[in-house]
Amino acid sequence: MSRIDELKKQYPELNVSLLDIIVNLDTSKTYKYAPLFCKLIAKRLNLKNNNPNENYSDVKLRYESSLINRGISTINLTDNELFVYNMLMDYFPTEIFSTIKEFMYFMDKNQIENKDVTSYSTIDEIRGAITLASMKELTKELEGQVIKEYEDDVWVAVRPLTFQASLKYGAGTRWCTTYQAEKNYFEKYWRGGILCYFINKKTGYKFAGYRSLPDREMSFWNAADNRVDYLDLEIDDYMFQNIRKIFSSEFTNKNLSSDEIQDLVHRECIEAYEKKEVLVEQDIPQLEQLVVNEPQAMDEPNQALINAAHRYRTMTAVPRFEEPEVPIIPIRG
Repeated sequence: MSRIDELKKQYPELNVSLLDIIVNLDTSKTYKYAPLFCKLIAKRLNLKNNNPNENYSDVKLRYESSLINRGISTINLTDNELFVYNMLMDYFPTEIFSTIKEFMYFMDKNQIENKDVTSYSTIDEIRGAITLASMKELTKELEGQVIKEYEDDVWVAVRPLTFQASLKYGAGTRWCTTYQAEKNYFEKYWRGGILCYFINKKTGYKFAGYRSLPDREMSFWNAADNRVDYLDLEIDDYMFQNIRKIFSSEFTNKNLSSDEIQDLVHRECIEAYEKKEVLVEQDIPQLEQLVVNEPQAMDEPNQALINAAHRYRTMTAVPRFEEPEVPIIPIRG
C-alpha cells in the first residue's frame, strides 16, 4: 500500500469528492440522475461563469497566483480546476500554507532538528521548529539592525530596527509587523513605541510585546497573532522583571535607529507603501462606472459588484496585530 493510500485510509474525511456527494444524491439503482447532477453542478464551478464581467486572462492569472502563493502547482490544471482548487482553499487560513511552506523550506535545508514529520501534531509545534531553524540563519548583517535587550541560555529579547530584522526574528508568526505586503505596519510600531520580540531558544516559543509612547500601556501577542494577557505568557517567572525593565524605556525603536537605518525603513516601508496606495486608487472602480447586469433570479448575486468588492478587499485587507480586544495591562514604574 502506497503512502497516499495509507493516508486515504487513515483520513477518510479528507478523501471525499464532489462525485461521491452526487452519487449519494442519486436514489436510482442505475445512477441515471448522476449525469444531470454533474452537468448542473459543473456550471456552478466554471471559472468563466463566476467572473463574467472581468478580463478572462486577468481572472485566470489571479486564480493561478492565489494557488502558487500557497505553494500549490498549477501545472496541468484546467481553468475550472483552478476555480475549484481556490474555492476549497478558501476554507483554510492562508497562514497555514505559509507556515507549512516555511517548515518545508527549513526541512529541505536540513535545519530542522526534529526530522520526524509525523511527530508534529499542531501548528504551534511547527512554528516552534521554524523559529529554532530561523535562528540559525540570522546573519552578522542583522546584528546592526536589532537591539538585543536581553539574552541568556533560554531567552532572547530583541527590538527590530528594520523590516528585514522583524521578518527574520518574527519568522513563523502572523504578526502584521512581518507582513511583506503591508510593510507600513512595521514602520507604524517602529515609529510609535517599543516593539520587542521574545524568543525561547529551547522550544521556539515566541511572543511580541508593544508599548506605545508616551503612553504607559502595553500589549502582548502570541505567534498566531492572538492577544494574550500579560500573566498568561508562557515564560519563566524571572522574565517578568526583564519585560518590565524593557518596556520602562522612553525611546521608540525609531529613536534607537541610526540615520542610515531610518532612511532604510523609510524607503522600504513608506515609499513602497505610497506607491502601492496610488496603484490601489487607480485600480478600484467607482460604483457609477460599473456595468451592472440584471440578475436573472433573486438568488443570483450581481457579479460585477462582487468582483469589485473582492478586488477592493484583496488590495486593502488589514492584517491583525491591531485594535486589541482584551484589557491593556499598564506598566507601573
